[in-house]
Amino acid sequence: MDIERELKENRKIVDSLIEERFPREIDAAYLRWLAGEASYSYDPEVIQKTIFEPMWDLLSRGGKRWRPWLFLIMARNLGVDLDKYRELAIVVELLHNGSLVADDIEDGAEVRRGDKAIHVKYGLDIAVNLSSAMYFMPLRILMEMNVDDRTYRRLVDAYLEDMIRIHLGQATDIGWHKGLKDPESITIDHYLQMCANKTGVLPRLAARFAAIAAGLDEEGERKLGKFAETIGVAFQIQDDIINVTGAEKLGKAYGEDITEGKVTLMVIHALSNADERDRRRLKQILSMHTRERELIDEAISILRKYGSIDYAKGFAREMVRKSWSNVEGLLPDNEYKEKLRALANFLVEREF
Repeated sequence: MDIERELKENRKIVDSLIEERFPREIDAAYLRWLAGEASYSYDPEVIQKTIFEPMWDLLSRGGKRWRPWLFLIMARNLGVDLDKYRELAIVVELLHNGSLVADDIEDGAEVRRGDKAIHVKYGLDIAVNLSSAMYFMPLRILMEMNVDDRTYRRLVDAYLEDMIRIHLGQATDIGWHKGLKDPESITIDHYLQMCANKTGVLPRLAARFAAIAAGLDEEGERKLGKFAETIGVAFQIQDDIINVTGAEKLGKAYGEDITEGKVTLMVIHALSNADERDRRRLKQILSMHTRERELIDEAISILRKYGSIDYAKGFAREMVRKSWSNVEGLLPDNEYKEKLRALANFLVEREF
């Protein structure tokens, strides 16, 4: 199955859905739909330049759109009426891109998807506001959805709970690379929970949306959400690996995670297995937040020396294998089930 081709086709579908509800060009009538009747008078020209222009700049640069595809494929697998629920895919993708804007600000990243990060290109003030706007604007989709009260409550509860979680994950990641905790005291379970909250949360939300739309009970929602969360964590582990083996493929700066001082699964493994000299040196380089190629290469060489990159790769593969076995019996046997399995494997085997 050609997952890359499927994702490219899906991106066109998702972007078309987004543009229908959150267009590239807006006017006062649109703002009345989005935010309600103005008390006085909206200024659509300025809102265009400070929200919709930078938002579509980021969206137009690329991105795999695998989270909304996960929702659409799982929904089809479960027999969901997509004429009614299709726009939930928009929610997941806008939340993801809003989180990227916030992540780049908090990490001090300069590049995103091969261009300047939004806060670098448009200014910190615009980027901060854009990020939060992209967290809240998708709620209009839920507000417009014609569903019964219980379904609406479950959808909104899932949305709000997972948006709380994403901030907890980001807070943990920030604290670690600011040196608020000795990296040697950070366990694998700490790392996995941080990733579950930060990167696993939006695929989890996509799966929860599909389960709720299909009328599954809370236990079915939980199981499918856990599967999606796990492949999200595996995706993050693979992202971390690519960052130290070929960051340019992600449209990021070389060794960006080393510069940011990030504590990854590879770092935790190396710190647990390295001799005292290498352990101390790795921690020192991470604390420097350096952009010097020589120092970044030195840190990566320590990860390679102790087999930490291969360890992380194997760990992610095993996570995906176990997670799939936990939900395989819950998913109906059809072509979409196989696409879900192929997506899970792609996310951990990809090289970009």
